[in-house]
Amino acid sequence: MGQKLTEQLILEIFLGSKDQKFSMDGKFDKLLSSYDDLVVLLPEVLGKRLPKEMKKIGKFNIVGKAKVSTTALETDFKMATDLGNGQVDLHMNNMDFIDKASYSGNIILTNFDVGAVLSRKDIGRTTLNLDVDGVGFTEKYLNTVIKGDISKLDYNKYTYNNIVVNGNFKLPYYKGQIAINDPNLNLSFDGLLDLSKKENRYDFHINVENSDLRKLKFVGDSISHFKGDVVVQLSGNSIENLQGDIFINDAEYQNPKSTYVFDQVNLNSSFDADRLRTITISSNDVVDGKIVGKFRFDQLNKLVMNSVGSLYTNYKPYKVKKGQFLNFNFRVYDKVVEMLYPEINIDSSTVVRGKIDSDLQEFKFRFRSKKITADKNTFDNIRINIDNKNPLYNAYVELDSIKTPYYKIRDFNLINVTANDTLYVRSEFKGGNEGEDYFNLDLYHTIDKNKNNIIGIKKSEMKFKDYLWYLNENAEKDNQIIVDQYFKNFSFDNIVLSHENQKIDLNGVIKGTDYKDLVLTFEDVDINKITPVNSKFVFDGNLNGNVNYKQNKNVYQPTASIKIDHLVMNKTELGTLNFDISGDENFKKFTVNSSIQNGFTESFRANGTFAIENKETIMDMSLKLEGFNLATLGTIGGDVISNVRGSVSGNAAVIGNLKKPEINGRLYVEKAGMTIPYLNTDYELSDRTVIDLTNEKFLFRNNQLTDTKYGTKGLLNGSIEHNNFGDWKLDLNVTSKRLVALDTKDSEDARIFWNSLYKWIC
Repeated sequence: MGQKLTEQLILEIFLGSKDQKFSMDGKFDKLLSSYDDLVVLLPEVLGKRLPKEMKKIGKFNIVGKAKVSTTALETDFKMATDLGNGQVDLHMNNMDFIDKASYSGNIILTNFDVGAVLSRKDIGRTTLNLDVDGVGFTEKYLNTVIKGDISKLDYNKYTYNNIVVNGNFKLPYYKGQIAINDPNLNLSFDGLLDLSKKENRYDFHINVENSDLRKLKFVGDSISHFKGDVVVQLSGNSIENLQGDIFINDAEYQNPKSTYVFDQVNLNSSFDADRLRTITISSNDVVDGKIVGKFRFDQLNKLVMNSVGSLYTNYKPYKVKKGQFLNFNFRVYDKVVEMLYPEINIDSSTVVRGKIDSDLQEFKFRFRSKKITADKNTFDNIRINIDNKNPLYNAYVELDSIKTPYYKIRDFNLINVTANDTLYVRSEFKGGNEGEDYFNLDLYHTIDKNKNNIIGIKKSEMKFKDYLWYLNENAEKDNQIIVDQYFKNFSFDNIVLSHENQKIDLNGVIKGTDYKDLVLTFEDVDINKITPVNSKFVFDGNLNGNVNYKQNKNVYQPTASIKIDHLVMNKTELGTLNFDISGDENFKKFTVNSSIQNGFTESFRANGTFAIENKETIMDMSLKLEGFNLATLGTIGGDVISNVRGSVSGNAAVIGNLKKPEINGRLYVEKAGMTIPYLNTDYELSDRTVIDLTNEKFLFRNNQLTDTKYGTKGLLNGSIEHNNFGDWKLDLNVTSKRLVALDTKDSEDARIFWNSLYKWIC
């Protein structure tokens, strides 16, 4: 039968006439059994009385005493199971009606998997010591007092320690205290949860002295700490009818960016006699304002969609409950936005207000903010107005400026109107450091019969670096982006940017998160006309090629093949650049093959790989130079060094993190020289001069230096050190019997230079 009894077993079993009741009194040195075995052994007695949750315990081994009858149970035993160990000292009565059975005693569990018993994946093992005294096991009859310690509880992949409970459970009712003294959570709860009536009642006080939300697995930030005092006084059985107050006092939250202190946040929800709801948030740190109306939270998104979608004849509105409307007006403070989104800062004068009326299909929205900063991008003086019933315009957006690390935009405005089931959008703005570029964009938006969003591009113009470019220059109807109603699938059809005979073309599709096929094509594009202005590097050349990004589930195929004919850098022609790159199927490692062909000579070649590891770029590249023209570097020296000339050959390896790579190799220079305007001197290095590269240094060893005007000579030794080609440091030594160091007319600067040099020599 599965039971194994050894050593001492005392049983008193009375199975007399049918009028007599079953009873058993046993002492077990070892009882190995399971739920199924016990039910088979005594189906009439135990089969109807043992909780079925015991079946999940599996095999168990009991040592101790048990006295069982049809109406009562007295136990005092230790138990080892597949899910953990336990010790039970329990007295039960009225077992003939198990749902209303009374019980009292002590339960100890050691590393016991309660999650398996409760079929909860978020709960794991626990170790506890609890005193229980009550009645019932089901929600209808449960009324019990639980008091004791939970020394360990696995929840949400974190192990909580040192939990003390003392309360009365009378489902759906709990009143009592819970205290948690865990290294990452110090919390106390005191109050009432009453779910017994038509509208639930919540009346409790929570004090959080400390919580590390990252270690508790609630957030993924590297730092996330919260503490504060919360009082809840609410009634209602869902968010749709909750009313009452929540008071949050002396709250403090810390994320990787900063620590935020909130003195007081009060939330109030109330209904008047006509069930008009008012939600008020009062705070000088978070949000201050209110929402007034009749609405359902679970339909708010659909209310907005229907209000905006009412502009289109083809739009089929979502079904929502009639009679819903709301007005809202909030002032949003910078603290709460920065806390939730650390990369974003907003001005504390930011205002959001509006109105939604479902039956009238009306949507009004107004947004004002003097400044918003997101990462390294700044948006100044933002004004947004939306009114779907306005006959002149439906949306109007203005910004004084948009500043990014790469480009600046000023005097931005966007306006749209609806006509013949189509929303027409026009946007104008200036760009560039001085506003020398301008953009005039004409777009339209409509919804087809399948609820797809059609975003079309009409003929638009943009002036960039004094060159006029067009989007959809020929006004073709197929220049559009198609987006499904769920904003998951995108189709880019013939998005063409052109200038004279030059063209940049984007096509492709995105389907969900695991399929992409995008192609960007360049056709006879002058790179000088599309690259930003840079005082140190000026490029010219004719660009052809394509960039392709493919993804099919977990398999990636990123490739690029680009060719630039007649590549010119800083007015120095280099030749033809060929650049090919391909990525592995994991989109983590990329192979690069690049070269510059100048006539019959390959002056530059770069081969190797770079990989993305932990959000860092790791290089493993080999460089080869053969007569590469140094004149391209002439602008790097600014006003300090000019007339850089000559050629360089050699090999180098670039290995390690892109932010600080190791560069090792040896270079040879021919006919190399430079001018130092401040000293009015010009120097040349002897042919086949060797320059060694090691880590972040250029090393010079006994390199002959000649001034080109008088022919004086010297020997150059030392190093030029840099930090990833910035923060340059010179440690050079020139030894010579006779070398021109200064060749200027008498001036105050010259006297200062020679006085300083004389003092240094002395």
